[in-house]
Amino acid sequence: MKGRIFDSCSARRSLLVLALVVVSFPAPAPETDNFYLPPEPEFADFGDYLEAVHTRAIEEGVKEVNSRIEHALNLKNAAAREVQLKKWHSPDALVAAVARLFGNTMTEMVEIEHALGAAWARQMYPNKTLLYNNVAMNVCSRFPLDPRSLFMLGHAGTVRAYGTYFGTDKVLHFHELGFDYYKRYHALLRKGVSPDQALQNVLNHFTTESLISETKVYGSLFTGVYSNGDLAADYAGFKFFCNLTETVHLHGEDRPPLVIRCGVFWRVTDQVRQQSGWFRPFISDHWNEALNPSLYDWTMRPFVRKTLRRRAERIVNFYTNKDGRPNDPVYFENLAHTLATYDGEPYGHSGSFEKLMNIGNTCYPAMKERGATK
Repeated sequence: MKGRIFDSCSARRSLLVLALVVVSFPAPAPETDNFYLPPEPEFADFGDYLEAVHTRAIEEGVKEVNSRIEHALNLKNAAAREVQLKKWHSPDALVAAVARLFGNTMTEMVEIEHALGAAWARQMYPNKTLLYNNVAMNVCSRFPLDPRSLFMLGHAGTVRAYGTYFGTDKVLHFHELGFDYYKRYHALLRKGVSPDQALQNVLNHFTTESLISETKVYGSLFTGVYSNGDLAADYAGFKFFCNLTETVHLHGEDRPPLVIRCGVFWRVTDQVRQQSGWFRPFISDHWNEALNPSLYDWTMRPFVRKTLRRRAERIVNFYTNKDGRPNDPVYFENLAHTLATYDGEPYGHSGSFEKLMNIGNTCYPAMKERGATK
């Protein structure tokens, strides 16, 4: 099923699928470098592709569940029929059907990296940067004998969608962790926990408490990096899976469900159309680790700071001249603080702003010391 979705979407426009080569599970998510990007050639924008993939996934998920409902309706045993209808009329069943179409942690990112190197991608986006990898900062940011260096070999390249630059690992977080958030949240609601308490439980679980939290396997413990961008992508994925059958508040607006019940069957709503822009709000600057910087542990911080200061001119040039942002350190400082919540909603950001290195507080001072002009 998953293969059919991606094959179909790639035939229409671009096949973008992401994955990390891992040798065991659980394994830490790959790190990325969104600071040091090439000004030329211009990045291809995969926004329409991602919308096509998610549109197709929703359509296929609904089709699968409706086929189960149709089968249930044909059961002669009334009790068995009611049990099956109750199962497939559950929003959880619909969400799970869609989530399954995105693959799993072991394969999703590998497929994307391969796809971006294929001939069709180069033909569809000629003279464009499709995926940019630069592992220097992550590899050189730790002591040579630090065993965590082994977990940095799986590097996530940078892509662009809807004008936002982010690591390919963010799509993995959006799908895998976003669905995990959804499952835990709704399991707690079924136990009678209030929505606010359930959400706080989920955030605590995936930021600090569980084995795969950002302070453990998926972050600080194995890589020395607490990625605020990863957690933001997790939260956006959670919003997406909730939005499949529920109204969610996103960027100041209430977004109606993407799928609704129509009689005994499910129906994709009219807003879910390719190239309509319905998927755009789920991707934001929160995913960009240059704008929403990670918290590096004390062993890495001096090396990362040194690298950013050395590359300051190129970093500032890219984000001001290429990405069109204000040439003002205060802008980048304020943006980093703004991105610490998801439009006012907490998502697990590390805080510790005095330890976070952003373009405003790290690159601009280095340029000033060298006498570079803004």
